[in-house]
Amino acid sequence: MSGLVIFGTRPEAIKLAPVVARIGAHLGFKNFEVVCTGQHAEIMTQTLSALELKVDVNLNLMKRDQTPMEVVERIIANLTAKYSHDRPDWVLVQGDTATAFAGAVFGYLGESMVVHLEAGLRTHDIHEPWPEEGFRQEIARLADLHLAPYPCAQENLIAEGIEPDKILVIGNTGLDGQDQMLAHGADADTPWLPDGKFTLVTLHRRENIGARLEATCRRLIAVLERQPDLNILWPVHPNPKVRGTVFEFFGDLKDRVRLIEPLDYPKFLCAQEAAAFVVSDSGGVQEEAASMGTRVAIVRKKTERPDAVALGLTRIVGADAAGLIEATDEFISVPVDPTAVAAWRELQGDGKASIAAAAAIVDEVESNHTARRRA
Repeated sequence: MSGLVIFGTRPEAIKLAPVVARIGAHLGFKNFEVVCTGQHAEIMTQTLSALELKVDVNLNLMKRDQTPMEVVERIIANLTAKYSHDRPDWVLVQGDTATAFAGAVFGYLGESMVVHLEAGLRTHDIHEPWPEEGFRQEIARLADLHLAPYPCAQENLIAEGIEPDKILVIGNTGLDGQDQMLAHGADADTPWLPDGKFTLVTLHRRENIGARLEATCRRLIAVLERQPDLNILWPVHPNPKVRGTVFEFFGDLKDRVRLIEPLDYPKFLCAQEAAAFVVSDSGGVQEEAASMGTRVAIVRKKTERPDAVALGLTRIVGADAAGLIEATDEFISVPVDPTAVAAWRELQGDGKASIAAAAAIVDEVESNHTARRRA
């Protein structure tokens, strides 16, 4: 029973690593390969080292300024070329990336069992976020096993016609690795953190680059003017279009704004935990920060994680951050509700999601293998 675990971005690696470790520990489940498409190699190297995730095959396919279509085409072509004579029995993909979509298509066309980790998250608008919402909706049509993080994700899948017995609510596997990192003291020495109160900013989404990012930068400057004792820590994404805009607006504000290179995963967790609040367009950051009691201003029109919004741990401020000042005033003046944090952690599986995910994958693969032998 051969298998492939396919990923290409840091969030995918974070959520897959604890599952891979659990699968690898299962007796008789050694015949699988971990494949990385190689996106943002420098960030990925840091992450893989911190997570102790061993990559068997690095396709190293990413080039600057590729379109999503080009990325998907190259991933499918390279996977097909490499595994055309040794098709895997199962393929595991995570989330809503081009890699996840391409991996699911490759698995489906090769008649492999496709497992989708973090299935069922929806904004119900294929343009927000683009192309991720479209990717995850299409993956749902191709997957054989849907590992949903939350009950609302399960409900989304059932509403789309997915058979309930192919869906399992397991929680968020990212929380497993997150807790492990924090338990080991993510980073005792933190000279890169600003003194005093600060907000952590992380913006990178394709649809927010350009005019939206410029508008958000202006709103952040207004926040600094309104909050004289607040500073900004911004690990700037490698995308040249992001870096150009950010340094244009904040390069001369070194006394209030600390622009740094992307942080490795343990340090990034430490920054989220220490921040007064976070400003981000990332889905994973919404989960991570909220689970540590740090609220998030979501720089997007919609979110696929409405439960955190309902609990008051995250707040949508718009793709141009129009609601950022109001959110900042609330985050600074109103303490976070610890019962909301506890409820959010419980909803995510409280650090045990990877156990459930690995068990479900092993059971489904072994069941399919037995059925095929009988056939």
